[in-house]
Amino acid sequence: MPASLDMLEGEVLIQKLGAETGIQAFSVSSLPYNLAKRFSVLFKERPKWEWKDRQPYIRDFRVPGLSAKGLLLKYTKKNTNQLLMQNPFSA
Repeated sequence: MPASLDMLEGEVLIQKLGAETGIQAFSVSSLPYNLAKRFSVLFKERPKWEWKDRQPYIRDFRVPGLSAKGLLLKYTKKNTNQLLMQNPFSA
């Protein structure tokens, strides 16, 4: 099986800066189990997130009556400014 950065999902943050790619350790196992505290830590690390980047850090939460996107709507606000990012969520 060829190696892929996708294999590190939930263990590292990947940031692309032009042709460069930065990788930083950021394990889901080191985050708080309290959802509000977890979102606080996530937003301290990175003020704006795209869905695909945040998904590994919240997918283990199950709240009756709320989907993963419902959790985002409860704890974040969606930024609709397309000049910033495509579908980012922020604190």
